[in-house]
Amino acid sequence: MAERVKAPLLAACACAVALGLLAIAAYSVGPVESFDAKTLVHLSLAIGSRPYELAESVAYLADPAPLLAMLLAVCALALACGRRREALAAVVVVAGANVTTQLLKGLLAHPRYQPYAGYHQPWSNAFPSGHMTAAASIAVALAIAAPRGARPLAIAAGFAFAGAVGLAVVALEWHYPSDVVGAILVAAGWGFAALAGLRAFEGPGRDRSPAPLSSGAAPGPAPSYRG
Repeated sequence: MAERVKAPLLAACACAVALGLLAIAAYSVGPVESFDAKTLVHLSLAIGSRPYELAESVAYLADPAPLLAMLLAVCALALACGRRREALAAVVVVAGANVTTQLLKGLLAHPRYQPYAGYHQPWSNAFPSGHMTAAASIAVALAIAAPRGARPLAIAAGFAFAGAVGLAVVALEWHYPSDVVGAILVAAGWGFAALAGLRAFEGPGRDRSPAPLSSGAAPGPAPSYRG
């Protein structure tokens, strides 16, 4: 297997292993549980306050309807730039990450009551965060779909959006910080897997244009995928 394919595959596996270790820590390691509860309390907002309403508005951007609209926009961008494979990869990342999170939420549903957090506690099926998975998967999809010249801007926009959603769901007391990190690992794992797939199935003739016969130049090798 080529190194350029093996590297993202190993990264995807590392995300899966890290997710498993994080789940164990979040559910059964005292210091991690304490950190979750204390961070939740320190970042929580008063219900009904203006910041609380703002956080709700941000978090709702990761609901299914806005998520679908953003995915369609990402795919439209990729198709407009002639990046059909990247558009498909974006769909795979968003669908795969969000389905994975919903499955994990059911499998790992378990009360994590923390006395330090008082009355308001995240739901028992909060790990990993669904809203954060949606935001992070869209951020990854945008980075994959964007052409090379626009990729730094795409990465910055995706990072800002995902960061805002992650902070919002903790401030709203919907999720512990570990739920947010778990969601990031799910989305990142799918992103690395999609990148490996793009590199593995890259056609040998992709973007190869024969040189004009009058130039006397031989056709060069196809440029490698840099996603």
